[in-house]
Amino acid sequence: MFTPVGPRKTLTQQVEFELTEAIRAGKYLPGNKIPTESDLCDMFNVSRTAVREAVKKMSAKGIVEVKRGSGVYVSEMSIKNASEILNIFFELSTDEDVILQTINARLIIEPAIAAQAAKYRNDLDVELLRNNMTAMRNCDLNDKKRETELDNDFHRTLLSIANNQVLDLLLSPIFNLMPKFKRIVYAKPTDGNTLKDKEIMLEHHENILQAIIGQNSEKASEAMRDHIIETQTNYSKTIQKK
Repeated sequence: MFTPVGPRKTLTQQVEFELTEAIRAGKYLPGNKIPTESDLCDMFNVSRTAVREAVKKMSAKGIVEVKRGSGVYVSEMSIKNASEILNIFFELSTDEDVILQTINARLIIEPAIAAQAAKYRNDLDVELLRNNMTAMRNCDLNDKKRETELDNDFHRTLLSIANNQVLDLLLSPIFNLMPKFKRIVYAKPTDGNTLKDKEIMLEHHENILQAIIGQNSEKASEAMRDHIIETQTNYSKTIQKK
């Protein structure tokens, strides 16, 4: 069933790779129990240590679930645990290029979400967005934690209006990264920590809100694109000042 391990990778890496490929190929379906530790040792002709480490890595990635006293099972992949895996990736990443690519991804996805929000919004959605704008205007300039929460809430509300689980999976981990991103931008007093920067953000949010109130999908998309481009520009400036 499996390919014998070779010298190209460590034993643990090879076992992990072969097991993952078997799951991907459908040999073990979600909820299925994989062979026992002893059986895997015989199949791969490797030690128990190699098998245990491979299973441990796969468990950390959410591919399998270890049930004490029962065995190892292929995870029932869901929106929730898939999102958790992405959360781990973003939380552990400190690479500037990864953060910039994340903003670029938002530039591709979020204008379409704003367009959908403009199309499907209801009166309650508009009220939530208006309340968010009021809270943002009243937020203390130096309270960056609260400002970040409100910024997040604005974008999450638009995502909620779009009502798409896959988009939620893709963007929730990115929104969870925003506090970390804000900390980087505001690391120096001159980097974004000014009234002008807040006013610019509020202006962008207001443009998005007005387009959504008017149910103008094209304008909502354009306003969101302008907003993300501004974020992209600010982050690039932050990197250059380091």
